[in-house]
Amino acid sequence: LFFCRDEEYLKFVPHKMSYNVVPGAEFQCKLGNHHNTRKLSTIDEQDYDVANRRGMINQILSTCAVLLLSAGCGMPIGFSAVLLPQLMDGNSTEIPIDVETGSWIASVHSLATPFGSLISGPLADYLGRRKTLLVSVIPLLFGWSTLAMAKSIKIVIFARFLCGFATGILGGPGQVYIAETAEPNLRSLLIGAPYVAYSCGILLVYSLGSMIYWRSVAWCANILPLLAMVSIYCIPETPAWLLRNGYEKRALQALTFLRGSEISAQKEANEMKQRLSRERATTKTNENIFKLCCQRVAIKPLVIVIVFSLLQMFSGTFIVIFYAIDIISEFGADFDTKQAAIWTAAVRVVCCMVFCAVLIFIRRRRIMMISGIGSGAFCLALSAYMYARVGEPKMPYDVLVAGCCLLGYIVFNTALMVMPGIMLGELFPARIRGRTAGGVFASMNVALFIFAKGFPALQAFLKMRGVFLVFGISSFLLTIFMCLFQPETKGRSLDHIEDYFNGDNWLWFRRDRGYKTVKLQALQPLKAQNPEA
Repeated sequence: LFFCRDEEYLKFVPHKMSYNVVPGAEFQCKLGNHHNTRKLSTIDEQDYDVANRRGMINQILSTCAVLLLSAGCGMPIGFSAVLLPQLMDGNSTEIPIDVETGSWIASVHSLATPFGSLISGPLADYLGRRKTLLVSVIPLLFGWSTLAMAKSIKIVIFARFLCGFATGILGGPGQVYIAETAEPNLRSLLIGAPYVAYSCGILLVYSLGSMIYWRSVAWCANILPLLAMVSIYCIPETPAWLLRNGYEKRALQALTFLRGSEISAQKEANEMKQRLSRERATTKTNENIFKLCCQRVAIKPLVIVIVFSLLQMFSGTFIVIFYAIDIISEFGADFDTKQAAIWTAAVRVVCCMVFCAVLIFIRRRRIMMISGIGSGAFCLALSAYMYARVGEPKMPYDVLVAGCCLLGYIVFNTALMVMPGIMLGELFPARIRGRTAGGVFASMNVALFIFAKGFPALQAFLKMRGVFLVFGISSFLLTIFMCLFQPETKGRSLDHIEDYFNGDNWLWFRRDRGYKTVKLQALQPLKAQNPEA
């Protein structure tokens, strides 16, 4: 008696959310020399739903482990806002600092981040995404502990450097891990979540700093990295990395955990192995990263991400966040800076959470166009209002107008702030995804540091009204660029996106019209075969 159950399962078992399973769909197979047939297996829709739900929960839990670490790395980003006011307090003589020293304490974190990003790519490809995340915990814990016990300015700066270095190591591999473990329909929600975690970390450190001393804040900041280390240790490595490095059994185990069903996992593993075999047959083994990045499948997303990141910075995405309080202060507002910082961070958290939810329902291209047009419109409105008020006495409603324009800008611009991380996880081909994400993340941080450092000079030259005019124009240029070049990635698998970039076209409207989400037809029961056939 020979059964064909496994073979039929591998052919027809539902794999993705787009499959529609018919309850009672029957698989039939001949029994020996008998002319009759016998039911061997039935796909139960309820069983499939249970397995699918289990897989979704496991994917969310794996992402949450990464988010704990992301929140832990978000805390040092906002810690300078807690540390500097307490050190500059006239009643505190523990570690006296001046304005110049304070600027180094605040900026050294951004200086250190690119160094961590540069090594994160090779580490992610050599050690794996999961182990690289665990490695990033070490300098983060060491940095916070050193900062809590620091007795001099040099030790404080060194501790801040370690925290920034850890943040750089996390950035690329964290996005890649989520992109490689989440299914396309769930990836829309999960891949933007690290930015919510970063914002939560900033809000948490602001809140702690308003209540307790900065050394106590530094000790408390060790809790999240420790929890993240335990959580990440319990989640699997990404199946894509395991297969590329010859760990087929572990890859199948990881897929089974992430998809909730061994049958679905086996089917996906077979597809990944076939694709990997085709890729290796057409790729020379001695090609270095620079040659690989010059191939069209890599150069296209590289150009898109770099141009997008530059236009994003010139649209003021991070500058407005950094200088929001100073901008409102120009209109004569008087407020508690600590409370203002907390409220700014809270607005950022809410906007990031809303954006992640929106990613489930709205396509990426549409989101970016709406965000670019909306943020550009608010910037131009504020710039026009400032030009109209030149030479006029300050009025109480000036603060209201500035606050409303800035709030509208932050709401619309949140998508532009989050998109580079999503693009790093989705657009690059699998064989260079880890190294490219780390290098691009490092370049983005260097450019951001230079732009943030040069902003005061730009503001002095153009005045604030001219700065917002530049922000508005850059936002509209970004919208035009993304409309022409950015592909739609919502609902597409990473392999599907890679196939798109492997085509001849650069412009989106010249794409192959076959690049669309395929909805599979429902499975039909197999009919009894003619024994004489």
